[in-house]
Parts: sequence; structure tokens; C-alpha cells
Amino acid sequence: MRGSTRVRARLRRDLKLHLVAPSFRSTVKRPRRTQATRTLEAREKLLKATIEVLVDRGYNGLTTKEVAARAGLSNGALVHHFGTKADLIMAATAFIYDRAIEKGRAVAQSERARRDPLDAFIVDCLSVYFEWPFIAASEILIVARTDAMLLDQITLLMERFRGTMNEIWLPVFVRANMKERQASFVLLTTLNMIRGMAINSLWQRDESHYKALLREWARLVKCGALVGGEIEIPGRRRVGTKGKGGR
Repeated sequence: MRGSTRVRARLRRDLKLHLVAPSFRSTVKRPRRTQATRTLEAREKLLKATIEVLVDRGYNGLTTKEVAARAGLSNGALVHHFGTKADLIMAATAFIYDRAIEKGRAVAQSERARRDPLDAFIVDCLSVYFEWPFIAASEILIVARTDAMLLDQITLLMERFRGTMNEIWLPVFVRANMKERQASFVLLTTLNMIRGMAINSLWQRDESHYKALLREWARLVKCGALVGGEIEIPGRRRVGTKGKGGR
């Protein structure tokens, strides 16, 4: 199994997998579900099952038959919603990044982010790169390296994800009296530190060491040791200007 017991447990909690039906029969009449509702529910079950299999077995161990079985649906139902394995994989990847955006937006709007933006941003990044979203996405990214068509689609998703997260987090740092270019430098440097740690942690899990490094990095930022550390986020639209921001 590729995902540790802790990661799998977090995955099931986050995606609310394998919910147990109530043992009693409710006397309250539920409204009839529309076809659109049933379609959305079936697609979500299949996407969650796909992510679960990716974490448990990896991309090479993923079969549509097992995905359908874990979702509690027939293989025919899976093909009805996702014509090919590639369609299913792309939809699952989009689902992963959408969940990460949803969680990131919530953290950025929290009291913790208001008090300490960098600490909150680190927490947000760790919840993505040291948990099931990165494990599932990395399985797909490795395959995409040698699959030009898949890589093109993945690149678009990742650019949308990163652009959205930058737009969510940059104002949080600016509100904390950090200049925009300094905030951009801190965001990008922190992100790339954690990405590198996440890759390293695939074979050397030492989270206490990684977190100690991040605490020291945060201390350096907060004590003003990064004099002149400025950068502009590539491709970002700047407020009050026309066209795209500089690279």
C-alpha cells in the first residue's frame, strides 16, 4: 500500500468515504432525487473511489473495475460517466485541486491567517503536500511526464490551481503590511520548500525535521532577515494595470 494508515484515514475523513447507512428506517419522506442529482452523486462517488485507489495502489494499480466496485456502481455506470480511464483520471485530478482550493480559501479567511499569515500558509501547504492530495496527484504527474496529451491537460489544471491559490493568499500577506513583491517571494519560496520536502518524504518520512526547518524559515522571515527578498509571481495580473503582469 502506498498511502500510510494515517493518510488513508485522513482521506476517508476528508472525502467522507464509506459512510455507514443508518440502522433504522426513517419515517420522514425524502424528496425524490432528480436525474441531475443522481448523476452528480454517481460521479462524485466514482471520483472519490478513484482517489482512494490512487492512494492505495498507485496509478499502475488502478483499474476501472476496482474503482467501480469501491464506488458501489457497475462498470457500465462508470463508462457512462467517464468514457475512458484518461477521462476519469483527469476528472479526479480536477476534483483533488478543487478540494485543495476550497480548503485553502477557508484557511486564508481564518483568524489564524489574520494573526500569522505565514504560519497559516505553511499549515495550508502541509495539508496538501504532506497528505493524500499530493500522493494522489503525484501518481498522475509521474505518468504525465511521458504522456504529452495528459501533461497538457494536467498543466492547465495546475496553472489554474496555483493562480487561484496565489490570488487567495497574496492579499492576506499584503494586509499584514508586507509589500506585494516581498509577499510573492515568501509565498513562492515557502511553497517550493514544502514541495521539495514532500517529494523527499515519499522515501524519508521525518515530518518533525521538515517542520523544524519550516519553523526556522518562518523565524528568519519574521525577524526581517530577508532584506531585499522580492519577486513577482509570473503571469499574475497586477491591480490597476492592463494586461498580464511581468514575468
